[in-house]
Amino acid sequence: MIFLHVDVDNLWIYEKEFGVKILKDPEFIYTHSLPILLKLLKKSNSKATFMIIGQDLLLPKCRKFCKKAVSEGHEIANHSWSHPVLFGKMSFREKQAQIIKAHEIITKVCKVEPIGFRGPGYYQDKEIIHILGELNYKYDTSILPGYAEILMSLYANLKKGENRNKTFGRTSYVIKGQNPHKLKNGLIEFPISILPILRLPIHTTFAYFFGKRYRNLIIKYFNTKPKYALYLFHAIDFVNLETSDKNHPVIPLRIKFEKRISFLEETLNALVLANGGPLKTSRETINSIKLRL
Repeated sequence: MIFLHVDVDNLWIYEKEFGVKILKDPEFIYTHSLPILLKLLKKSNSKATFMIIGQDLLLPKCRKFCKKAVSEGHEIANHSWSHPVLFGKMSFREKQAQIIKAHEIITKVCKVEPIGFRGPGYYQDKEIIHILGELNYKYDTSILPGYAEILMSLYANLKKGENRNKTFGRTSYVIKGQNPHKLKNGLIEFPISILPILRLPIHTTFAYFFGKRYRNLIIKYFNTKPKYALYLFHAIDFVNLETSDKNHPVIPLRIKFEKRISFLEETLNALVLANGGPLKTSRETINSIKLRL
């Protein structure tokens, strides 16, 4: 069970959260970035789960991309309506509105009801699980175990913008396991994978930040062919933009585009090899996973 998920966080999110300017075009990631990933996936006949932010589906190019992705066998899942920085501090009704509003527009555009959710900032609590259960969701994938929550909070506090106030996961994630497990209302939790022993994220942004040795550790881990792994790309990984500012708050933009694509392709190949064949979406495998738990 090897999964590839893609958080489709648009450039406006990074601009808002870090207080920087990147690019005015709100549809750039849908016309110039994510199509690159679709081509890479097609090489191995692999499928990915795209976590879409609801309000982006008001953009024509986002709607076009999602329809194309679904037609090619990929999954569209729920990543909230507007990716609020204070998602974890919202009231029950506010969180409910964020989830339901995104659910409705994804269903309307894609003609398929989403069955999976990831909270902004990797946040999950009992209220969110209850809301997902009411919508007949099959899984949540918000938990990023290990030390990520601590590291992301420290990094955000060093930078400007709204990110300083963002809720990143929960302290209890430090000791959370990384294997899929059932939640009380029958949902499956798909944790994002971490490196064993180190308990550091197998996550592209961290791979860019910690450098080539860290990236090699990730590839070596996949070469051990783990029984379960969930790797997370972000749309910005495929953005053909870069900066000479080595302290730029948006870490992927510090890395030359060619180097990013080379690592992303190497990672994808390692995932396919670990899986023993093309990757499938979480939707495709949810029923067989239930039988194993």
